[in-house]
Amino acid sequence: MSRVYISFLGTNDYVECRYLDEFDTPEPVRFVQEATIGNICRDWGPGDRITIFTTTDAEKKNWEDNGHYDKDNKRYKECKGLKRCLEELKYTAPIANVHIPDGHSTEEMWDIFQKVFDSLNERDEVVFDITHALRSIPLLAIVVLHYAKILKRVSLKGIYYGAFEALGSIADVRARPVEERRAPVLDLTDLDKLMDWTMATDRFLQGGDARSAAALAKAEAERELKKTRGKDEAAKAIRSLGCGLEDFSKMLYTCRGREISKASTELKRRAKECRNLKLPKPFRPLFGMIEKRLEAFKGDSLLDGLAAVRWCVDHNLVQQGFTILEEILFSHTLSRVGLDPSDTRLRDVASQAYTIVNRNLDDNPAEWKSPARDEEEYTRRMIKFVRGHENLSGAVASLRDRRNDLNHAGLIGEPVSLHGADVFAEDLKRRLVSIEAILTGGF
Repeated sequence: MSRVYISFLGTNDYVECRYLDEFDTPEPVRFVQEATIGNICRDWGPGDRITIFTTTDAEKKNWEDNGHYDKDNKRYKECKGLKRCLEELKYTAPIANVHIPDGHSTEEMWDIFQKVFDSLNERDEVVFDITHALRSIPLLAIVVLHYAKILKRVSLKGIYYGAFEALGSIADVRARPVEERRAPVLDLTDLDKLMDWTMATDRFLQGGDARSAAALAKAEAERELKKTRGKDEAAKAIRSLGCGLEDFSKMLYTCRGREISKASTELKRRAKECRNLKLPKPFRPLFGMIEKRLEAFKGDSLLDGLAAVRWCVDHNLVQQGFTILEEILFSHTLSRVGLDPSDTRLRDVASQAYTIVNRNLDDNPAEWKSPARDEEEYTRRMIKFVRGHENLSGAVASLRDRRNDLNHAGLIGEPVSLHGADVFAEDLKRRLVSIEAILTGGF
Protein backbone atom coordinates (compact mmCIF):
# COMPACT_ATOMS: atom_id res chain seq x y z
CA MET A 1 0.00 0.00 0.00
CA SER A 2 1.38 3.40 -1.04
CA ARG A 3 0.25 6.99 -0.91
CA VAL A 4 -0.21 8.44 -4.38
CA TYR A 5 -0.72 12.02 -5.50
CA ILE A 6 -2.10 12.49 -9.01
CA SER A 7 -2.79 15.67 -10.94
CA PHE A 8 -3.14 16.93 -14.50
CA LEU A 9 -1.12 19.85 -15.80
CA GLY A 10 -2.65 22.34 -18.22
CA THR A 11 -1.19 24.65 -20.85
CA ASN A 12 -2.06 28.12 -19.49
CA ASP A 13 0.60 30.63 -18.54
CA TYR A 14 -0.20 30.44 -14.84
CA VAL A 15 0.08 33.51 -12.65
CA GLU A 16 1.72 33.52 -9.24
CA CYS A 17 -0.51 33.64 -6.17
CA ARG A 18 -0.75 32.30 -2.64
CA TYR A 19 -3.12 29.49 -1.68
CA LEU A 20 -5.01 29.59 1.60
CA ASP A 21 -6.43 27.42 4.38
CA GLU A 22 -4.50 24.25 5.19
CA PHE A 23 -2.42 24.74 2.02
CA ASP A 24 -1.23 28.18 3.03
CA THR A 25 1.91 28.94 1.00
CA PRO A 26 4.37 31.38 2.59
CA GLU A 27 5.60 32.42 -0.85
CA PRO A 28 3.61 32.89 -4.07
CA VAL A 29 3.64 29.91 -6.44
CA ARG A 30 2.73 29.51 -10.12
CA PHE A 31 1.35 26.02 -9.85
CA VAL A 32 -1.33 24.92 -7.41
CA GLN A 33 0.45 21.55 -7.24
CA GLU A 34 3.27 23.29 -5.39
CA ALA A 35 0.77 24.16 -2.66
CA THR A 36 -1.06 20.84 -2.45
CA ILE A 37 2.04 18.68 -2.77
CA GLY A 38 3.91 20.98 -0.38
CA ASN A 39 1.24 20.34 2.26
CA ILE A 40 0.25 16.73 1.62
CA CYS A 41 3.46 15.00 0.53
CA ARG A 42 6.10 16.54 2.78
CA ASP A 43 6.40 13.42 4.97
CA TRP A 44 6.03 10.88 2.16
CA GLY A 45 8.81 8.41 1.50
CA PRO A 46 10.39 6.49 -1.39
CA GLY A 47 7.52 4.00 -1.38
CA ASP A 48 4.98 6.72 -2.18
CA ARG A 49 4.47 8.39 -5.57
CA ILE A 50 3.72 11.78 -7.13
CA THR A 51 2.33 11.47 -10.67
CA ILE A 52 1.64 14.41 -13.00
CA PHE A 53 -0.20 13.70 -16.26
CA THR A 54 0.62 15.99 -19.17
CA THR A 55 -0.24 16.32 -22.83
CA THR A 56 2.59 17.08 -25.26
CA ASP A 57 1.69 20.78 -25.17
CA ALA A 58 1.40 20.91 -21.36
CA GLU A 59 4.74 19.14 -20.96
CA LYS A 60 6.43 21.65 -23.24
CA LYS A 61 4.79 24.76 -21.76
CA ASN A 62 4.55 24.00 -18.05
CA TRP A 63 6.40 20.84 -17.08
CA GLU A 64 9.71 21.96 -18.54
CA ASP A 65 11.27 25.40 -17.96
CA ASN A 66 10.75 28.44 -20.17
CA GLY A 67 7.81 27.03 -22.08
CA HIS A 68 5.73 30.14 -22.81
CA TYR A 69 6.44 32.45 -25.71
CA ASP A 70 6.23 36.21 -25.07
CA LYS A 71 4.72 37.63 -28.27
CA ASP A 72 5.44 41.20 -27.28
CA ASN A 73 9.15 40.61 -26.73
CA LYS A 74 9.35 37.80 -29.27
CA ARG A 75 11.17 35.37 -27.00
CA TYR A 76 10.46 32.62 -24.52
CA LYS A 77 9.85 33.76 -20.95
CA GLU A 78 12.30 32.69 -18.33
CA CYS A 79 10.25 30.73 -15.76
CA LYS A 80 10.56 27.48 -13.90
CA GLY A 81 8.40 24.58 -14.97
CA LEU A 82 6.57 22.39 -12.50
CA LYS A 83 9.23 19.69 -12.78
CA ARG A 84 11.95 21.93 -11.34
CA CYS A 85 9.58 23.48 -8.78
CA LEU A 86 8.80 20.02 -7.38
CA GLU A 87 12.43 18.89 -7.50
CA GLU A 88 13.40 21.94 -5.41
CA LEU A 89 11.03 20.78 -2.67
CA LYS A 90 13.52 17.90 -2.20
CA TYR A 91 10.88 15.41 -1.05
CA THR A 92 11.84 11.75 -1.10
CA ALA A 93 8.68 10.49 -2.86
CA PRO A 94 9.54 9.84 -6.53
CA ILE A 95 8.00 12.19 -9.10
CA ALA A 96 6.79 10.92 -12.47
CA ASN A 97 5.50 12.70 -15.55
CA VAL A 98 3.11 10.51 -17.56
CA HIS A 99 2.23 11.52 -21.11
CA ILE A 100 -1.44 11.46 -22.14
CA PRO A 101 -3.21 12.42 -25.39
CA ASP A 102 -5.33 15.56 -25.70
CA GLY A 103 -8.59 13.66 -25.31
CA HIS A 104 -10.15 14.87 -28.58
CA SER A 105 -11.68 11.50 -29.45
CA THR A 106 -13.31 8.57 -27.71
CA GLU A 107 -10.23 6.48 -28.38
CA GLU A 108 -8.00 9.09 -26.74
CA MET A 109 -10.31 9.32 -23.72
CA TRP A 110 -10.03 5.55 -23.24
CA ASP A 111 -6.26 5.88 -23.53
CA ILE A 112 -6.27 8.47 -20.72
CA PHE A 113 -8.53 6.20 -18.68
CA GLN A 114 -6.11 3.29 -19.03
CA LYS A 115 -3.01 5.35 -18.24
CA VAL A 116 -4.51 6.72 -15.03
CA PHE A 117 -5.69 3.23 -14.05
CA ASP A 118 -2.28 1.71 -14.81
CA SER A 119 -0.60 4.30 -12.60
CA LEU A 120 -2.40 2.88 -9.54
CA ASN A 121 -1.43 -0.22 -7.59
CA GLU A 122 -3.33 -2.49 -5.25
CA ARG A 123 -4.64 -0.66 -2.14
CA ASP A 124 -3.06 2.70 -3.01
CA GLU A 125 -4.30 5.70 -1.02
CA VAL A 126 -4.94 8.43 -3.58
CA VAL A 127 -5.00 12.22 -3.37
CA PHE A 128 -6.28 13.95 -6.50
CA ASP A 129 -5.73 17.61 -7.43
CA ILE A 130 -8.18 18.44 -10.25
CA THR A 131 -7.34 22.15 -10.61
CA HIS A 132 -5.67 22.14 -14.04
CA ALA A 133 -7.52 19.21 -15.60
CA LEU A 134 -9.34 20.45 -18.70
CA ARG A 135 -12.71 19.63 -20.25
CA SER A 136 -14.01 16.19 -19.26
CA ILE A 137 -10.79 14.94 -17.70
CA PRO A 138 -11.85 15.55 -14.05
CA LEU A 139 -14.99 13.48 -14.62
CA LEU A 140 -12.97 10.80 -16.40
CA ALA A 141 -10.44 10.66 -13.57
CA ILE A 142 -13.16 10.30 -10.92
CA VAL A 143 -14.67 7.42 -12.89
CA VAL A 144 -11.24 5.79 -13.14
CA LEU A 145 -10.72 6.11 -9.40
CA HIS A 146 -14.08 4.52 -8.60
CA TYR A 147 -13.28 1.76 -11.08
CA ALA A 148 -9.94 1.26 -9.31
CA LYS A 149 -11.73 1.12 -5.95
CA ILE A 150 -13.36 -2.09 -7.13
CA LEU A 151 -10.58 -3.70 -9.17
CA LYS A 152 -7.57 -2.56 -7.14
CA ARG A 153 -9.21 -1.67 -3.83
CA VAL A 154 -7.68 1.80 -3.82
CA SER A 155 -9.05 4.44 -1.48
CA LEU A 156 -9.52 8.11 -2.30
CA LYS A 157 -8.17 10.23 0.55
CA GLY A 158 -8.68 13.70 -0.90
CA ILE A 159 -9.91 15.73 -3.87
CA TYR A 160 -8.71 19.34 -4.09
CA TYR A 161 -9.34 22.27 -6.37
CA GLY A 162 -7.42 25.54 -6.33
CA ALA A 163 -10.05 28.20 -7.04
CA PHE A 164 -7.78 30.71 -8.79
CA GLU A 165 -10.79 32.17 -10.65
CA ALA A 166 -12.07 33.51 -7.31
CA LEU A 167 -9.49 36.29 -7.76
CA GLY A 168 -11.09 37.48 -11.03
CA SER A 169 -9.84 37.50 -14.60
CA ILE A 170 -6.20 36.88 -15.48
CA ALA A 171 -5.82 40.56 -16.33
CA ASP A 172 -7.27 41.58 -12.95
CA VAL A 173 -4.95 39.21 -11.12
CA ARG A 174 -1.87 40.43 -12.99
CA ALA A 175 -2.79 43.98 -12.06
CA ARG A 176 -2.79 43.18 -8.33
CA PRO A 177 0.31 43.11 -6.15
CA VAL A 178 1.46 39.51 -5.66
CA GLU A 179 0.88 39.67 -1.90
CA GLU A 180 -2.81 40.38 -2.50
CA ARG A 181 -3.36 37.36 -4.70
CA ARG A 182 -4.83 34.86 -2.23
CA ALA A 183 -6.85 31.96 -3.71
CA PRO A 184 -8.70 29.28 -1.72
CA VAL A 185 -8.13 25.56 -2.14
CA LEU A 186 -11.47 23.77 -2.01
CA ASP A 187 -11.69 20.35 -0.39
CA LEU A 188 -14.12 18.36 -2.56
CA THR A 189 -13.56 15.02 -0.82
CA ASP A 190 -17.13 14.98 0.49
CA LEU A 191 -18.34 14.61 -3.11
CA ASP A 192 -16.55 11.30 -3.33
CA LYS A 193 -17.93 10.27 0.06
CA LEU A 194 -21.41 11.14 -1.18
CA MET A 195 -20.93 8.89 -4.22
CA ASP A 196 -19.84 6.05 -1.94
CA TRP A 197 -22.80 6.63 0.39
CA THR A 198 -25.19 6.75 -2.55
CA MET A 199 -24.00 3.40 -3.89
CA ALA A 200 -23.94 1.81 -0.44
CA THR A 201 -27.43 3.07 0.36
CA ASP A 202 -28.72 1.77 -2.96
CA ARG A 203 -27.10 -1.58 -2.25
CA PHE A 204 -28.90 -1.65 1.09
CA LEU A 205 -32.28 -0.53 -0.22
CA GLN A 206 -32.26 -2.59 -3.42
CA GLY A 207 -30.23 -5.62 -2.39
CA GLY A 208 -30.72 -5.68 1.35
CA ASP A 209 -26.97 -5.77 1.94
CA ALA A 210 -25.94 -3.25 4.60
CA ARG A 211 -22.27 -4.18 4.82
CA SER A 212 -20.96 -1.38 2.57
CA ALA A 213 -23.02 1.29 4.32
CA ALA A 214 -22.01 -0.05 7.73
CA ALA A 215 -18.32 -0.08 6.83
CA LEU A 216 -18.51 3.46 5.42
CA ALA A 217 -20.31 4.78 8.48
CA LYS A 218 -17.89 3.25 10.94
CA ALA A 219 -14.74 4.21 9.01
CA GLU A 220 -15.85 7.81 8.55
CA ALA A 221 -16.87 8.10 12.19
CA GLU A 222 -13.57 6.71 13.42
CA ARG A 223 -11.65 9.27 11.36
CA GLU A 224 -13.67 12.16 12.75
CA LEU A 225 -13.55 10.88 16.32
CA LYS A 226 -9.80 10.48 16.07
CA LYS A 227 -9.44 14.09 14.92
CA THR A 228 -11.73 15.41 17.66
CA ARG A 229 -10.58 12.98 20.37
CA GLY A 230 -14.01 11.42 20.61
CA LYS A 231 -15.97 14.67 20.93
CA ASP A 232 -17.74 14.81 17.56
CA GLU A 233 -21.41 14.00 18.24
CA ALA A 234 -22.24 13.66 14.54
CA ALA A 235 -19.46 11.10 14.12
CA LYS A 236 -20.76 9.17 17.13
CA ALA A 237 -24.25 9.08 15.61
CA ILE A 238 -22.91 7.90 12.24
CA ARG A 239 -20.82 5.20 13.90
CA SER A 240 -23.93 4.11 15.78
CA LEU A 241 -25.82 3.94 12.47
CA GLY A 242 -23.07 1.77 11.03
CA CYS A 243 -23.38 -0.66 13.93
CA GLY A 244 -27.17 -0.66 13.52
CA LEU A 245 -26.93 -1.43 9.81
CA GLU A 246 -24.49 -4.22 10.48
CA ASP A 247 -26.71 -5.75 13.18
CA PHE A 248 -29.84 -5.52 11.03
CA SER A 249 -28.15 -7.16 8.05
CA LYS A 250 -26.59 -9.86 10.21
CA MET A 251 -29.96 -10.53 11.87
CA LEU A 252 -31.59 -11.26 8.52
CA TYR A 253 -28.74 -13.25 6.97
CA THR A 254 -28.50 -15.52 10.00
CA CYS A 255 -32.25 -15.67 10.82
CA ARG A 256 -31.97 -14.32 14.36
CA GLY A 257 -35.73 -14.35 14.97
CA ARG A 258 -35.63 -13.07 18.54
CA GLU A 259 -33.63 -10.02 17.43
CA ILE A 260 -35.93 -8.81 14.64
CA SER A 261 -37.84 -6.17 16.59
CA LYS A 262 -34.80 -5.01 18.55
CA ALA A 263 -32.50 -4.69 15.51
CA SER A 264 -35.10 -2.91 13.35
CA THR A 265 -36.19 -0.53 16.10
CA GLU A 266 -32.60 0.41 16.88
CA LEU A 267 -31.75 0.97 13.22
CA LYS A 268 -34.80 3.21 12.73
CA ARG A 269 -33.81 5.27 15.75
CA ARG A 270 -30.21 5.64 14.63
CA ALA A 271 -31.18 6.58 11.07
CA LYS A 272 -33.51 9.26 12.42
CA GLU A 273 -30.69 10.69 14.55
CA CYS A 274 -28.41 10.92 11.51
CA ARG A 275 -31.11 12.54 9.37
CA ASN A 276 -31.21 15.42 11.84
CA LEU A 277 -27.45 15.95 12.00
CA LYS A 278 -25.75 19.06 10.66
CA LEU A 279 -24.36 17.39 7.56
CA PRO A 280 -24.12 18.55 3.93
CA LYS A 281 -27.70 18.56 2.61
CA PRO A 282 -27.25 15.80 0.00
CA PHE A 283 -26.44 13.29 2.78
CA ARG A 284 -29.66 13.83 4.72
CA PRO A 285 -32.13 12.22 2.27
CA LEU A 286 -30.03 9.04 2.24
CA PHE A 287 -30.55 8.58 5.96
CA GLY A 288 -34.21 9.47 5.51
CA MET A 289 -34.57 6.75 2.87
CA ILE A 290 -33.14 4.16 5.25
CA GLU A 291 -35.59 5.28 7.94
CA LYS A 292 -38.51 5.18 5.50
CA ARG A 293 -37.59 1.71 4.26
CA LEU A 294 -37.94 0.44 7.82
CA GLU A 295 -41.42 1.85 8.42
CA ALA A 296 -42.99 -1.63 8.22
CA PHE A 297 -41.24 -2.62 11.46
CA LYS A 298 -43.57 -1.52 14.28
CA GLY A 299 -42.08 -3.08 17.41
CA ASP A 300 -44.62 -5.95 17.47
CA SER A 301 -43.08 -9.44 17.33
CA LEU A 302 -45.57 -10.87 14.81
CA LEU A 303 -45.76 -7.80 12.57
CA ASP A 304 -42.01 -7.34 12.67
CA GLY A 305 -41.50 -10.99 11.80
CA LEU A 306 -43.79 -10.62 8.80
CA ALA A 307 -41.98 -7.40 7.84
CA ALA A 308 -38.66 -9.27 8.00
CA VAL A 309 -40.05 -11.92 5.64
CA ARG A 310 -41.28 -9.15 3.34
CA TRP A 311 -37.74 -7.75 3.37
CA CYS A 312 -36.44 -11.20 2.41
CA VAL A 313 -38.96 -11.38 -0.44
CA ASP A 314 -37.94 -7.95 -1.72
CA HIS A 315 -34.22 -8.72 -1.52
CA ASN A 316 -34.19 -12.32 -2.72
CA LEU A 317 -33.18 -13.78 0.64
CA VAL A 318 -35.35 -16.78 -0.18
CA GLN A 319 -34.05 -19.40 2.21
CA GLN A 320 -33.97 -16.93 5.10
CA GLY A 321 -37.54 -15.89 4.27
CA PHE A 322 -38.91 -19.43 4.42
CA THR A 323 -37.08 -20.11 7.68
CA ILE A 324 -38.19 -16.92 9.41
CA LEU A 325 -41.81 -17.25 8.25
CA GLU A 326 -42.24 -20.79 9.55
CA GLU A 327 -40.46 -20.10 12.83
CA ILE A 328 -42.40 -16.91 13.64
CA LEU A 329 -45.59 -18.90 13.06
CA PHE A 330 -44.53 -21.44 15.70
CA SER A 331 -43.54 -18.62 18.06
CA HIS A 332 -46.84 -16.85 17.53
CA THR A 333 -48.81 -20.06 18.04
CA LEU A 334 -47.07 -20.74 21.37
CA SER A 335 -47.55 -17.17 22.53
CA ARG A 336 -51.26 -17.21 21.67
CA VAL A 337 -51.89 -20.35 23.76
CA GLY A 338 -49.88 -19.02 26.69
CA LEU A 339 -46.71 -21.09 26.28
CA ASP A 340 -43.02 -20.20 26.08
CA PRO A 341 -41.88 -19.66 22.46
CA SER A 342 -38.25 -20.24 23.47
CA ASP A 343 -38.88 -23.78 24.73
CA THR A 344 -37.31 -26.10 22.14
CA ARG A 345 -39.52 -29.06 23.02
CA LEU A 346 -42.71 -27.01 22.78
CA ARG A 347 -41.60 -25.66 19.40
CA ASP A 348 -41.46 -29.25 18.19
CA VAL A 349 -44.97 -29.76 19.57
CA ALA A 350 -46.17 -26.65 17.68
CA SER A 351 -44.66 -27.97 14.45
CA GLN A 352 -46.36 -31.33 14.97
CA ALA A 353 -49.70 -29.66 15.80
CA TYR A 354 -49.78 -28.19 12.30
CA THR A 355 -49.06 -31.63 10.84
CA ILE A 356 -51.84 -33.20 12.95
CA VAL A 357 -54.38 -30.66 11.71
CA ASN A 358 -53.25 -30.96 8.11
CA ARG A 359 -53.67 -34.76 8.23
CA ASN A 360 -56.93 -34.57 10.23
CA LEU A 361 -55.49 -36.58 13.13
CA ASP A 362 -57.07 -34.42 15.84
CA ASP A 363 -59.01 -37.34 17.36
CA ASN A 364 -56.29 -39.99 16.91
CA PRO A 365 -53.61 -39.16 19.48
CA ALA A 366 -52.23 -42.68 19.16
CA GLU A 367 -50.96 -41.67 15.71
CA TRP A 368 -49.30 -38.54 17.01
CA LYS A 369 -45.53 -38.58 17.24
CA SER A 370 -43.47 -37.63 20.28
CA PRO A 371 -43.28 -35.07 21.82
CA ALA A 372 -46.84 -34.11 20.75
CA ARG A 373 -48.14 -37.44 22.04
CA ASP A 374 -46.40 -36.84 25.39
CA GLU A 375 -47.82 -33.31 25.72
CA GLU A 376 -51.43 -33.96 24.76
CA GLU A 377 -52.87 -31.00 26.73
CA TYR A 378 -50.52 -28.52 25.09
CA THR A 379 -50.95 -30.13 21.69
CA ARG A 380 -54.74 -29.80 21.85
CA ARG A 381 -54.44 -26.11 22.78
CA MET A 382 -52.34 -25.55 19.71
CA ILE A 383 -54.66 -27.60 17.50
CA LYS A 384 -57.53 -25.39 18.66
CA PHE A 385 -55.56 -22.28 17.69
CA VAL A 386 -54.74 -23.66 14.22
CA ARG A 387 -58.35 -24.78 13.64
CA GLY A 388 -59.47 -21.29 14.54
CA HIS A 389 -57.53 -19.84 11.61
CA GLU A 390 -58.89 -21.31 8.42
CA ASN A 391 -56.37 -22.45 5.81
CA LEU A 392 -53.39 -21.80 8.12
CA SER A 393 -52.37 -25.46 8.32
CA GLY A 394 -52.39 -25.85 4.52
CA ALA A 395 -50.28 -22.73 4.10
CA VAL A 396 -47.77 -24.03 6.63
CA ALA A 397 -47.63 -27.45 4.94
CA SER A 398 -46.75 -25.84 1.61
CA LEU A 399 -44.27 -23.57 3.33
CA ARG A 400 -42.61 -26.53 5.05
CA ASP A 401 -42.16 -28.45 1.80
CA ARG A 402 -40.28 -25.58 0.22
CA ARG A 403 -38.19 -24.95 3.32
CA ASN A 404 -37.16 -28.61 3.55
CA ASP A 405 -36.14 -28.65 -0.10
CA LEU A 406 -33.96 -25.56 0.46
CA ASN A 407 -32.48 -26.67 3.78
CA HIS A 408 -31.51 -30.05 2.37
CA ALA A 409 -29.96 -28.42 -0.72
CA GLY A 410 -32.33 -30.28 -3.04
CA LEU A 411 -30.71 -33.60 -2.14
CA ILE A 412 -33.75 -35.47 -0.79
CA GLY A 413 -37.18 -36.47 -2.09
CA GLU A 414 -38.25 -34.87 -5.34
CA PRO A 415 -36.48 -31.53 -5.33
CA VAL A 416 -37.25 -28.54 -7.51
CA SER A 417 -34.90 -28.48 -10.51
CA LEU A 418 -32.55 -25.60 -11.13
CA HIS A 419 -34.63 -24.69 -14.20
CA GLY A 420 -37.68 -24.22 -11.98
CA ALA A 421 -35.90 -22.70 -8.99
CA ASP A 422 -37.68 -19.36 -9.47
CA VAL A 423 -40.70 -21.04 -7.90
CA PHE A 424 -39.13 -20.62 -4.45
CA ALA A 425 -39.28 -16.83 -4.52
CA GLU A 426 -42.76 -16.86 -6.05
CA ASP A 427 -44.05 -19.31 -3.44
CA LEU A 428 -42.50 -17.38 -0.56
CA LYS A 429 -44.32 -14.26 -1.68
CA ARG A 430 -47.63 -16.10 -2.04
CA ARG A 431 -47.28 -17.86 1.32
CA LEU A 432 -46.43 -14.57 3.02
CA VAL A 433 -49.48 -12.82 1.56
CA SER A 434 -51.72 -15.74 2.55
CA ILE A 435 -50.39 -16.14 6.10
CA GLU A 436 -50.32 -12.38 6.68
CA ALA A 437 -54.01 -12.16 5.70
CA ILE A 438 -54.97 -15.08 7.94
CA LEU A 439 -53.12 -13.85 11.03
CA THR A 440 -53.59 -10.09 10.86
CA GLY A 441 -57.17 -10.44 9.70
CA GLY A 442 -58.05 -12.51 12.74
CA PHE A 443 -56.85 -10.12 15.42
